[in-house]
Amino acid sequence: MNEIPPAVYSITIELDGQQHHFQCRENQTVLSAAEAAGVPVPSSCCAGVCTTCAAVIREGVVHQPDAMGVKDDLRKEGFALLCVSFPRAEVMAVAGQEDALYQAQFGQYQS
Repeated sequence: MNEIPPAVYSITIELDGQQHHFQCRENQTVLSAAEAAGVPVPSSCCAGVCTTCAAVIREGVVHQPDAMGVKDDLRKEGFALLCVSFPRAEVMAVAGQEDALYQAQFGQYQS
């Protein structure tokens, strides 16, 4: 029985003004692929709860069913948690977006 190997996608992460390029399998999180490639994406819980690894997807698609830390409407705007994001196409994302995600989700409650 021949098992079909997982698809592999090219990922570009912009972090602190630098672009990093690496490959990611469809069954691998973007964060784990970044770490394997030596890309220092901020992370903490690695469970989709905190927002330390927040990014904005500029191009491409990720599947993130376990991203409890991002409201659905903000996912539609491109916010993703890289620790639980699996690529479904080539991806270009801007990482280090924890503050922007926090502001988008909770800014209206700040006085």
